[in-house]
Amino acid sequence: MARSPSRHILRWILLGLAGFVVLVGVVAGYEIATFNPNRLKPRLIAEIRALTGRTLALHGPLRLRLSLHPTIEATDVTLSNPPGFSRPEMMQLGALDLGLDLTGLMRGQVAISRLTLVKPDLLLERTRTGAVNWHFAPAQPAAAAAAPGTAPAAAPRGGMRFSLFVRQIRVTDATLGYRDDATGKRTTIALPALSLSEATPTAPLLLTANGTVNAVPVAVTLRTAALAALLAGDAAPVVARLTAAGASLALDGTIAKPLTGAGIALAVKAAVPDLAALGPLAGGALPPLRGLALAAAVSVPGTLAQGGQMRNLVLTTPAGVVSGALSVRLAAVPMLAGTLTSPSLDADKLLAALHGTQAAAPAGPPAGHPAGAPGPATPPARYVIPTTKLPVAALRSADVDLHVAVAALRTGGETWHSLAFHLVLQGGHLTVAPFTATPPAGPLAGALTLNAAVAAPPVSLRLHAPGLALASLLKLAGEPGLATGDMALDIDVHGAGASPHAIAAGLTGTVVATMQGGTIDNKVVNKLFGAMLARANLAGLLAHGGQSRIACFAARLTARNGAAQLAPFLFASSLNTIDGGGAMNLGAETLDLTFRPQARAGGTGIAVPVHVGGTFASPAAGLSQGAMAQAGVGVVLGLLAGQKLAVPQGLQATPPDCATALAQARSGAAPAAAAAPGPAPAAQPVNPGTLLQRLFH
Repeated sequence: MARSPSRHILRWILLGLAGFVVLVGVVAGYEIATFNPNRLKPRLIAEIRALTGRTLALHGPLRLRLSLHPTIEATDVTLSNPPGFSRPEMMQLGALDLGLDLTGLMRGQVAISRLTLVKPDLLLERTRTGAVNWHFAPAQPAAAAAAPGTAPAAAPRGGMRFSLFVRQIRVTDATLGYRDDATGKRTTIALPALSLSEATPTAPLLLTANGTVNAVPVAVTLRTAALAALLAGDAAPVVARLTAAGASLALDGTIAKPLTGAGIALAVKAAVPDLAALGPLAGGALPPLRGLALAAAVSVPGTLAQGGQMRNLVLTTPAGVVSGALSVRLAAVPMLAGTLTSPSLDADKLLAALHGTQAAAPAGPPAGHPAGAPGPATPPARYVIPTTKLPVAALRSADVDLHVAVAALRTGGETWHSLAFHLVLQGGHLTVAPFTATPPAGPLAGALTLNAAVAAPPVSLRLHAPGLALASLLKLAGEPGLATGDMALDIDVHGAGASPHAIAAGLTGTVVATMQGGTIDNKVVNKLFGAMLARANLAGLLAHGGQSRIACFAARLTARNGAAQLAPFLFASSLNTIDGGGAMNLGAETLDLTFRPQARAGGTGIAVPVHVGGTFASPAAGLSQGAMAQAGVGVVLGLLAGQKLAVPQGLQATPPDCATALAQARSGAAPAAAAAPGPAPAAQPVNPGTLLQRLFH
């Protein structure tokens, strides 16, 4: 049977097509077999140069292994730094191994089966002038105009969308660094191992990393949504754990918009066994606090810049537990607002924890000066009141609205109840009002205002404290055991200036301090009044040391534009009595005071008038020549009248009148003028030699 011509033609067509396919296959196989990926180096380098303005160097060969999982390999890769940085390369990479899954392309997936980075070394830098090396400047506009006649790239037919699927990314022996030459800050992150993987395109993305930050061991684990879901902007669950130097941080919750960081809702728990151990991570020393813990619900409805809230806050410290709620706004001027409360805080325990491990001051001479060689002389300070500018600029860098309440505060071995204050800082204007507390001796109240928005900030302070325990105050100042008793303090002053000295130079207002009962270490009396007593030849009163019983203390300082008057002043104790007063200039820091320290000579009480002049830094005490001369006239008149030698009226000691001095200090009434000295009244005779020795030795 003869074959059909049509079938014969079909046979030859099929044979021709088969031969063509074989020929194409042979040609394609030859091209693939002979393909050299290194021919792409110049194009790849040019593309990176155009995008970043940096030079990509591929020092090693490029290799391509073909299969259903083609692999690209590169070694010894660097990316250059701009001029002026510490090293020529911003990034160095020992080796790169990238594997692609071609079967995923058939399902619309760009699937990375494996990406391995070996010894990446990235250093971010900021110079002294503020230049940074992570800002890239394209060598040509990124969105260059298309050449005439060039059609835009066509979208994939059928509306096919490609998703990214990363099976595994591994990083080994990585080094990430940050260097700030302006501040001297250095941070080095070493990552011996980092792994990022997902089993399937819809499986959770898992991240694990182990390494060190400034030599502090750190470990991180993260479980979240698949990479494709993250890139699509879908809501993502977050379960993260971080450990460092024994501390731990746990995050559990969701992020509604992971690409923008909006819609954060996380439960946060942290435990810090030793805060000081985290100092290298913070870039500086941290207080040696132990046993810290934090729990809170953190929510950020919008973006991080728009701020968020921290609710159900519970902070556990060695001093006690603080709870409350805070809100934060991260804008050009950050804002912190909220309420913090505590049923009990132990400030004594907190101070002990802070001071317990402080390093002792190094012994020996200062660096650069051999033992026995005197160091450079420190010029004496001109002023006692500090002239250092107050850090008021910091008050303009943030806004605060914070309510704080502590039911019981332990300080100085005593418990203060109902401590509360409201702190408001807005536009550099600080207000702390009201401020209230109830120490054991009685309630206190105060208010502070400071306006840092002007060059010479106005400051005002009001404080009413009927009873402040001296033992508590001295313990807070690091001088425990020097005095006991309760001091009443009333302050109402205002001034303006950029430093404490400038404020004092224009100070207006009153400071009143009164006290009845208590004890004082005689070395404190010696420090305060020793020079004066020495000039009156009464220094022997303090020779025996020990403590004295305080009968009363009364002082009132009234200032107007820096010119102050001290009146009255009375310090009466079982050891001695000192009264007097005078003028001070708080700006020039000059003194013009007269005191009358009292003692007994030959069984008779005498009061030796001492003038204190000079400056706060160098006070000069000497016998008051006017008072002594006036008293001397009385002695001469008595001798001419044939009277026995007696203590002149101007030098006679009088029993301290605590009631009058306290009333005058509290009310502001002027002390009664001293009566003009007249003829000396009858007095107990005394040995003239003893009296003169005490007065003029």
